[in-house]
Amino acid sequence: MNTDLTLQTFKIASVVWRESFEALLVIGILLTWSTRAAPATGRRATSWILAGAGAGIALALTLALVLGTTAGLLEGDGEDILQMIMAALAAVLMLRMVFWMRRMARGESADLANCAVRHVKSGNWLGLSVIAALAVAREGAETVVFLFGLAASSQGWRAGFFVASGVVGLVLAAISFWAFKTGSKLISRIVLARISEVLLLLLGSGLTMLVIDKLISVGFFSPMTQPLWDTSLLLDDGSGFGAFLAGLVGYRARPELLPLLGLGFYWLIASLAYAPPLKGKALA
Repeated sequence: MNTDLTLQTFKIASVVWRESFEALLVIGILLTWSTRAAPATGRRATSWILAGAGAGIALALTLALVLGTTAGLLEGDGEDILQMIMAALAAVLMLRMVFWMRRMARGESADLANCAVRHVKSGNWLGLSVIAALAVAREGAETVVFLFGLAASSQGWRAGFFVASGVVGLVLAAISFWAFKTGSKLISRIVLARISEVLLLLLGSGLTMLVIDKLISVGFFSPMTQPLWDTSLLLDDGSGFGAFLAGLVGYRARPELLPLLGLGFYWLIASLAYAPPLKGKALA
């Protein structure tokens, strides 16, 4: 397997694993707390939740169909601009997800379990189904956007590798979910969250560089300078591990000023997710 296909497989499997795992967690929470809240109606709640999950998957597939059709109608600069937009949106979503995960770690998220219990006790089955649909649709839509954005950063995508990589991601998500449900010590929630955050940040970095490259290639911006240095003798970004880093995090052996500024801005924003929350201080 060459470097580009290895990178494709890693990217796709990472994205599918991360989004599928979160969707499974949401559905698992809804199923568990709905059954606990009203055991007598557990089967009915399960049916509505699964129906909502199916509707969410259908919405995500519809989005994929629309984007695929739109991409097929565009040529030349139009196709490059669409790829650039999708890559930029994917990078922003990845950053947003990291910020959301950090808020989750601080206990600032809404209580999904309480919401499920409230709907079950009031008999609001449609509301319960809508929660499941929106949760799955959100994860599915993010997966679609991520994959379209990642596709813009690679050449020669192959359907077989695409499907196989997606299956790998789904299997990893299922294993992760099983470990959580069974209380297995094989996978730590904290470690898994950190791995997920790192993957999102690295993929977002590579997409940010892709967007900058396309902005330069279509003439929207200039690189501002000639290459500031050349490390191709140490690590060439056109082959081997250097090419893998180039596609993953945006490494460049001969970077100009604008790409460096763009990448620096990305990591500056990303670092804010790990800054301690601001708290108001009472005046003495």
